[in-house]
Amino acid sequence: MSDSITGRPLRRAVFALYALTAAVLLLGLALGRPDTRRRNRIPLPVRMLSSALVLAAALLLWKDADARSERATRLVAGGMGCGLLGDLVMAKVIPLPQHVAFGMLAFGAGHVQYIRAFLDRARRVGATTEGWPYTACADWPAVGVACGVALAGWWALVRNPAVDPTLNHGSLVYALLLATMSGLAASLALQDRRYAPAALGGGLFLASDLILASELFRKTHFSGIGDAIWLTYIVGQALIVAAVGLDRRVSDGDDGIPAG
Repeated sequence: MSDSITGRPLRRAVFALYALTAAVLLLGLALGRPDTRRRNRIPLPVRMLSSALVLAAALLLWKDADARSERATRLVAGGMGCGLLGDLVMAKVIPLPQHVAFGMLAFGAGHVQYIRAFLDRARRVGATTEGWPYTACADWPAVGVACGVALAGWWALVRNPAVDPTLNHGSLVYALLLATMSGLAASLALQDRRYAPAALGGGLFLASDLILASELFRKTHFSGIGDAIWLTYIVGQALIVAAVGLDRRVSDGDDGIPAG
């Protein structure tokens, strides 16, 4: 229903949600007061609201999808839903023991959904070039580079022998999973520049989580670190949602795959 009369209001609603998200974050920065540790200016309710608004946009884009884009938009909406759950756990709005571990599990589940969505898009993009086998092979160099960056970042910024080895190893597995998602987004963008926002979003997500993990495991701190983590994270999420959900050309017959 990409360009249908019923679809256009939904897409306008998505843009309105994104504008509202930007507005509440800017107001949070402008009017919020630094907390006692000078970690955040953006208040917690504003951060959680911005995540919920991006999820609402993802759900609207899923509703707007046609048969050929439904799977990818559904997966991205599921990934963003896992992200909101992870946000609530990490912020201790949902009180759980070992909130860091449970938060990583929630975000990890979201990355799996994004990976599946990017592979679905790559298969359709590849149908216009050299087919699925070529596309599958083309994905992995970018994934390898992203995993190398994540491994170096984990070693330099996150790994801490004084921390429980299970958490250390879990953070490495999580970083490599996130890097796989980011690398697949970059590979998709190299095949089709319409997905450049997804690649940028994946990169911002990776940067955000490396800073957060460094704070958690190495006690890294600077003024406004929480705001830096949140803004890179939520912008990354919004770019991933938009890149997949607002893409319509691959679902309008340009991918060479017949409907049905």
